Amino acid sequence: MVSMGHAHHFLSRLDRVSLPHVELALSLYRDEALLRYIFDRARVPENAERVALSLDHPDEGPFLIVTRDGRFVTCLGEGMKVSNLPVVTRGQIDGISAKVGELRERMEAAKALVGARGVQGLLRRIYEAADELSREEFVAISALQPLYASEFLRLYLHAGCALDDARKTLLPLLRKTDKPKPAYDDTLYAYWRTLWAMSHFAILATLDGRETFPPGFLELLGETTTFSWPATRQGFLPFAIRGAWATARVGKPLLSRYKRFYQEAESELQNIDGALGVLAIGMRHARLRAEAEKALGADIPEKWRDTEHGKVTRAIRKIARAIAEMERDTPEARQDCVRDLGAHLWVLIMKSRPAGPLRYERAADVPEDLACAVAANTLQCYLRGSKGIADALTWLYTIIPWAVRAAPEALYLPRAALAAVHEPFRPELTLNVLRAMRDHLGPGRRQAPAEGPARQGPCPCGSGKKYKRCCEEKEAERAEKRAAECLDVP
Repeated sequence: MVSMGHAHHFLSRLDRVSLPHVELALSLYRDEALLRYIFDRARVPENAERVALSLDHPDEGPFLIVTRDGRFVTCLGEGMKVSNLPVVTRGQIDGISAKVGELRERMEAAKALVGARGVQGLLRRIYEAADELSREEFVAISALQPLYASEFLRLYLHAGCALDDARKTLLPLLRKTDKPKPAYDDTLYAYWRTLWAMSHFAILATLDGRETFPPGFLELLGETTTFSWPATRQGFLPFAIRGAWATARVGKPLLSRYKRFYQEAESELQNIDGALGVLAIGMRHARLRAEAEKALGADIPEKWRDTEHGKVTRAIRKIARAIAEMERDTPEARQDCVRDLGAHLWVLIMKSRPAGPLRYERAADVPEDLACAVAANTLQCYLRGSKGIADALTWLYTIIPWAVRAAPEALYLPRAALAAVHEPFRPELTLNVLRAMRDHLGPGRRQAPAEGPARQGPCPCGSGKKYKRCCEEKEAERAEKRAAECLDVP
């Protein structure tokens, strides 16, 4: 509540500043919620009873003098000193105010989207939507981030662990058959939704950058992994790109970890993840670019030289370095490349769709924001053993400089575009992801036949049935149940 005495004195001193400054002063005076948010985000000391808000120059003013509880005391003209009061600069005020404006717009979108479902229904939508989460829905859900940041972080890590546990059951199954029984369909659908939810949570958890992480979080993460690892290890572009965006958003606190991971990588996936993190942080933060490029230019450890792993490592790093150099020397050409990739892909996809406002005959006609979003959402696989791995890696690293500087919603397709191209879930979608992981871990191999009863022979339990119709089916049911429990399937 503004004191009438303070308010009268403050308003009577506004003649000390110019008209544009008066307008800014009155906008702050009328918006108590904004003022409190500015105090919080500008980290005004808790023991400061009064604060100086600079309307222009950080040292010369003019200034508004405001108490910590939001009462406007007076206005100081340009050149008048604020003594030892903490100062919130005009740059901070503008930046924080812009964020508040955006946050309020998102909250309105969230209210419209929530409807009768409530907040819990909106959060549940992240799981249910999978690859159907539209740009508009993401904007609405992101309005909840200030309230649920720590929960989004927990859910991101939990989803990564759930996928790991489910793979331990599903991969052995896929070493026996490429086409599991229909009984697995619900589990495969849950895996698909968890896969996408994990990537959505990665972005939602890091919208506030380094403030995302509670004290001690990096220590809890351990020394042998990275923040983006749950996303990158899946082997497909949309998830890796979102993991890279989250890593870049946090920035400097993660760079030393990625540099170390980059140098000590023991596998292709670790090399890809390390290079991706270093590149992403360097491309988003200009002050860290030189350090990131230097790290990318380091040679591989001596123990890997003249080995097959060394050849693969050099190839991965060569692509990452080339993109960093291209971004430094010809950023326009690299951006055009991203747009062209997505635009040509959109034209190709839409050829099989009915004519409509989003069907373009020429790639040059596809809007840039749509083209870039399409490029960031193609399900290309970069795991060893997959077809076109070199093209997929080049595509991934080419997109990173654009993606990590883009607004988070730019990684999502608008609702109308999704409606035009999206297809219903099929178990084959998840199976393609799992088969790629299976072949990456053991390319061209299948598990040797297990010792035990022949599938066509009598079941050792004495039921009189064939083994495949008796205990083998029961074992399959138990395995399916274990995978479902990992993914929290109802």
